[in-house]
Amino acid sequence: MDNWLLNHLVCPRDKSSLELQNGHLRCSGGHSYPVIEGCPVMLVEEAESTHGYIQKTLEQVSSKSTDTDSYSETTVVEDDTVDEFVQKEIVYTSGNLYKTVEGEIFRYPIPEIRLPAGNGERLLDIGCNWGRWSVAAGQRGYRPVGIDPSLDAVLAAGRVTRQLRVEASFVVGDARFLPFREDSFDVVFSYGVFQHFSKQNTRISLEEIARVLKPGMKTYLQMPNRYGIRQYYQHWKRGFTEGEGFEIRYWTPSELLETFRDQFGRTEMSADGYFGLGIQKRDVDLLPLKYKAVVYASEAVRKASKMIPPLIKVADSVYLESINQKHDLDK
Repeated sequence: MDNWLLNHLVCPRDKSSLELQNGHLRCSGGHSYPVIEGCPVMLVEEAESTHGYIQKTLEQVSSKSTDTDSYSETTVVEDDTVDEFVQKEIVYTSGNLYKTVEGEIFRYPIPEIRLPAGNGERLLDIGCNWGRWSVAAGQRGYRPVGIDPSLDAVLAAGRVTRQLRVEASFVVGDARFLPFREDSFDVVFSYGVFQHFSKQNTRISLEEIARVLKPGMKTYLQMPNRYGIRQYYQHWKRGFTEGEGFEIRYWTPSELLETFRDQFGRTEMSADGYFGLGIQKRDVDLLPLKYKAVVYASEAVRKASKMIPPLIKVADSVYLESINQKHDLDK
């Protein structure tokens, strides 16, 4: 672990300081978190599970030995192969368009992150999985810290970023219990994550984001839109139920704006994509012809939405860009 991470990690339960002792991070309250292959595992076992990854990680941790020196952070994979974990996980991280290429992608699908060029700002990537958005942020000039409840995914993210020569740090953790000090980050980003949370768990996570993000700095969080062209159909097929487990939770545009403005302050919504979730222009060369057309159509309507704002209200996937005005809101 790098010094920044050691200095900014706190106990996710009581937010107290931690000390690294014999392969564990320990707080004064008696809580202990193992470091597996250099990665701190900061899950709260007693909390309600939001994903099967949490239980799997806890089972893995109970069977693994801890070793803070079991790999070198300077190790670089020299070949051009795509990590096996990424090949298997691609549909879960990038969406159903990738089912036909699962296990056969010939390069890492690194998306375009729609952030201004960075200059070393510390960015938190919530739900980083194998690190695609962390890589995108690092290549854009940020210093990313990824967090995800899957130990396998976080270890893969470490391998991928070293292979692609992107400097990044990773933590196993839960968005509802962010294990970082107050005001640790300059930017918070998340994509394809909170759409799977219950609305209550999303609101709890937003409170945590406001805590760890510096005042006046921004969040860029992707969310699904209930009135999206494809999402309305999917919600109708499900009988307009709220959703459970890992199912998508559908928010209306007004509900999203009200929730984010209540938590952060000034918030603007923009279109991310149409005709599905997770559609990325940069991945068009990885997809079969019939899906290339979907990508191009989505991109065309997204660009049109900048000139015709009402189109944002029917985007399947939207970005909420918020300025953290937490101290102003507390007054």
